[in-house]
Amino acid sequence: MIRTEGSRKVLRNVSWLFVERLVRLAVVLLTGIYVARGLGEELFGHLNYATGFVGLFFALGAMGIDEILVRDLVKHPERRAELLGTGALIKLAGAALLVLLATLGSLLKGMDALTVSLVVVIASAELLRPFGVIEQWFMSQVKAGPVVRVQMAQVLVSSGVKFALLGLIHAGVLTAREALIGFAWVYVIESVVLTLGYLLALQRWGGSWRTWRASRSMARHLLRESWPMLIYGMALFVQARIDQVMIKDMLAAREGEAAAYAEVGQYSVALRMIEALGFLPVIVQASLAPAITRAKGVSHAMYTDRLLNQYRLMFLLFLVTAVPLYFLARPIIVLLFGAEYEPAGVLLSLFAIRLFFTNMGTGKRSFITNESLFRYSLFTAAVGVLVNVGINWLLIPDLRSIGAIWATIISFLVSIFLLDLLFPRTRENLRLMVTGILTFWRFHRAA
Repeated sequence: MIRTEGSRKVLRNVSWLFVERLVRLAVVLLTGIYVARGLGEELFGHLNYATGFVGLFFALGAMGIDEILVRDLVKHPERRAELLGTGALIKLAGAALLVLLATLGSLLKGMDALTVSLVVVIASAELLRPFGVIEQWFMSQVKAGPVVRVQMAQVLVSSGVKFALLGLIHAGVLTAREALIGFAWVYVIESVVLTLGYLLALQRWGGSWRTWRASRSMARHLLRESWPMLIYGMALFVQARIDQVMIKDMLAAREGEAAAYAEVGQYSVALRMIEALGFLPVIVQASLAPAITRAKGVSHAMYTDRLLNQYRLMFLLFLVTAVPLYFLARPIIVLLFGAEYEPAGVLLSLFAIRLFFTNMGTGKRSFITNESLFRYSLFTAAVGVLVNVGINWLLIPDLRSIGAIWATIISFLVSIFLLDLLFPRTRENLRLMVTGILTFWRFHRAA
């Protein structure tokens, strides 16, 4: 694929994103290690339980329009102001709804005062996310450099604040429990840094948010196109975050709050490690999305070839990252996080298997977006959530976190692969995915 037209621009874009993700991986991993050690498994689990609960509503912050914005900005650059303005307004409404639902949900579940406070603060950070539409504009232009600089600044500031909180704990100024609310406020600080950075980057490239404008017709268009992706995104976030919530809620009744939070802490350490390693497929998909969209307008052969090559890359990335991790997970966890988190090593080995499905699912987003199969993606996501929650309910009481991981793997198998057999249009995509897996070493150009 890199030999096709525009390959240098795509390669430069990938390089920027790759560097940013490597820096993020190193900084976030280092910070996460010290936070987990500083808080201990119980309090670390408490913080991640609150984050996971808010995560159930995270899709409302994006409102499902990110891919739609990139696609439409590629096709209609002359409508940039209208697309960005309307997109930002839609995201603001979604963020407000997120805060409302997360707050009401925490109160209705009867969470204690500290947990409710954590949920409200973490959710409030999303109120500044609407300016994230600037990132979609840069991605539509295959200009990752400005986005990378902003995101690297955000990571460094975030880590600096976390280390400052750990220093206060170490000095005895704060107890670890008292510092929990401070770690929640870090999410707000991250949003502030991202917003200011994106605005400065946009200004440097000759743009200004003051020129944006919202229109009812554009809002109707974006919502009509994106509402299935919104529900799809909500289902994906539920599928990804419900485990932390269900582990705590289901084990607390049997083993007590402290033991349940400790189990969430072990699960969260393994989850964060695997999420940190999942940056490569996101880079590939985001960078190649404009090229795949353009290829669809040129010829079906070029379009399918680019999809096929993308799936090959996704499987190759799985092999490179997951196979070594499967065998080395336990010693890595003990070395980095200490003996307290040794049980997370087994969990990380199983999470390595899950990378296969997340990689292929990330690549599949390009097919879904370009074919406008958003209602189909909604269907698959809904089925995936039902399967995941059902298997969680069956397995968590006896297998604890291991049961939650197997529930996720099985639900991804169903939603990403098996459901493609039901419809003619998606069977072609299934064929491309399977072909990409079986021929991951081979790349070719469209005729």
